[in-house]
Amino acid sequence: MILIQKIYSLNINRIIILFFFLSSYLCSAQTGIWEELRPTNSPSPRLAFGMAEIGEGKVLIFGGNDADRIFDETWIYDFQTNTWSEIQNDIHPNKRYDHRLARITKNKVLLFGGWDPKNLIDGDYKGDTWIFDLETLSWSEIKSLTKPSARISFGLAQLSDGKVILVGGDTVEANYANDTWIYDLEDNKWIQIYIDIFSAPPKCEGATIAQIDTNKILFYGGWQYNLLDETWLFDYIESKWIKIIPKSNSIPVAGSSMANIRKNEVVFWGGEINSGGNYNEMWLFNFINSTWMKIQTNIKPDGRYLHEIVNFGNNKILLFGGLNNEENRWHNDTWIFTLQPNDYKDDEIIYSEDYSKSYLVSYDNKLKIKLNKSGKLNFTLFDIYGKIISEKENVVEDSLYFDIDISSISNGLYFLVIKFNLKNEIIKILINR
Repeated sequence: MILIQKIYSLNINRIIILFFFLSSYLCSAQTGIWEELRPTNSPSPRLAFGMAEIGEGKVLIFGGNDADRIFDETWIYDFQTNTWSEIQNDIHPNKRYDHRLARITKNKVLLFGGWDPKNLIDGDYKGDTWIFDLETLSWSEIKSLTKPSARISFGLAQLSDGKVILVGGDTVEANYANDTWIYDLEDNKWIQIYIDIFSAPPKCEGATIAQIDTNKILFYGGWQYNLLDETWLFDYIESKWIKIIPKSNSIPVAGSSMANIRKNEVVFWGGEINSGGNYNEMWLFNFINSTWMKIQTNIKPDGRYLHEIVNFGNNKILLFGGLNNEENRWHNDTWIFTLQPNDYKDDEIIYSEDYSKSYLVSYDNKLKIKLNKSGKLNFTLFDIYGKIISEKENVVEDSLYFDIDISSISNGLYFLVIKFNLKNEIIKILINR
C-alpha cells in the first residue's frame, strides 16, 4: 500500500493526489511517526510498572519488575533535557508491580494496588492508595474507610480534575472483577459506582482504559480465559457504562496500554495477542465516528506487552519499557510518537482547485507524475531524518508523464519535493507494502 498526502505548495494548485491500495480501490489512512529518544540514562529494563504524564514535558514512573527483581524506585523523565532522574524518598510505596498510576490534579498523581509475591508480611496483593506530590516530590499514603479490594491488572485513569476511575482487574479473592470505583481527592475517599454486572464491561484483567473526554472513559480488551475485543464507554455524568459496537473493529488484546491523543480519540499500542506478547501495532479509536483504525507508521518499536504509553501533548504519546516475551527481550527504551494530521475521508479523492491539469498517482512500485505541460523537472525524495533517498535534476520531459521508481525503497514515511518550472510542491508519502 502506498499512501500520498499533500503537505503544502508554493504557487502550485495543479496536483491531484489519489489514494490507492495496490488492489486498485481507494482508501484513507491515519499515519504517524515514531522516534527513539535514546536518553543518556534510563531506569533498568522492566515491565508492569506504573506511569503517568505530569506536565511540562515530563512523566513519572514507579515500581515494576524484571526477571529477578521487584522495584520500589521513583523516576521522572524530562523531554527538554532527554534525561531520566531517580527521585529518592525515605517514605514511598513498597516494591510492587502490576499496579497503576494516574494523574489526579495538576500537582498530584495517584497510585493504587499491585503485587509483590515475595512480601510475606503485607501479603501478595496490594490495596493501598498513595499520592505523589509534584511540588514537593514526595509520597504520602492515603487512608480511606471504603476502597476497592486489593488487586492487579486493573484499569486506572483520570476522569476529571480531582477524580480518577478504577475498573476491574484480578482481585485478592482470585476473581476477575468488573466493579467501578471513583476516588475523589477533595472528599479523600473511594466511592463505588454500583452497576449491574451485565451492564458493565466483562469481568477480566489486562484491559486498558483512557480518558476520551472530560468525564468519559474508554475501555478496551482484556483477558477472561481468552483475549477480549469489546469496546465500552463510561459516562460519569450519567453514571453508566455503554457498550459500543464499532463500525470497524480492532483485534483482541490484553496487557496493552492506551492513552488519549486528542479530543474524542484514543490510541493503544502493543500488548499480548494470540501469537504472544510481542505486538507492535497502534490502533486509534474515534469516538465521533465509532471506528477503530490501524495507524500506518514509519518504523515500529520492538513488539511488547506490560509497557506504558501516556499522552504527551500536541498529538504525541510517550512509550517506555515492557517485555517481548517471544524473544525474552526486556526493554527500557524511550520513544515518542507523533500523530500526523489527517483530513481525508473514506473513499474520497482529495484534489486541488485546478485538478484537471496535473496529478500524482501511485501504482506498481512507481510514482507517476502527470504534468500540465512539458518542461524541466527536479525532484528529491527524503526520509523522515532528512536523508536523501533519491533525486534527479534538470529532467527534460517532452511528454506529460514522468515516473519515479520506488521498487528498491523500503517501507516507511518519506517526503517528495518537486520543483517544476520554478514552482515547488512537498508531498508526504507512506510506503507500506
